[in-house]
Amino acid sequence: MASDRFTPELKQRNPITQEAHRRQTFWQIYLPLIIFGVLVVITIVLALLADDAADSKWADISLIFMISIAMITFVIVIAGLVFAAYYTTQLLKTTPYYFFVVQRYSYLIEFRVKKYSNVAAEPFLRIHSFFAGARAIRRK
Repeated sequence: MASDRFTPELKQRNPITQEAHRRQTFWQIYLPLIIFGVLVVITIVLALLADDAADSKWADISLIFMISIAMITFVIVIAGLVFAAYYTTQLLKTTPYYFFVVQRYSYLIEFRVKKYSNVAAEPFLRIHSFFAGARAIRRK
């Protein structure tokens, strides 16, 4: 059939690299998620089994974790903003020179295009002006 020519062939996956990918996926994604999940479940069980006197202690620990996560996020955002501000300043210092170079080359291109378009149009203008002059003489 004609449509078979245009459909891409299905490539067979390399079983060795596919198995290596599966192993890496387990060790780099699933195992850390499982460990984190087990730690969360253990923390929940310990919090439920604790007596009333320990409630304040667990509340304090939870508050420390929540504040530390917020602080880490804040530090990352501030660091990103500092880097963005620094590199924006550097970019603003170097950009005008390069835009001047681009502007200079664009003026050079404009000059040459006008020059060569005038050279290309000159024969046509001479012919048309010759005929226009001949018509003007004939009218007089």
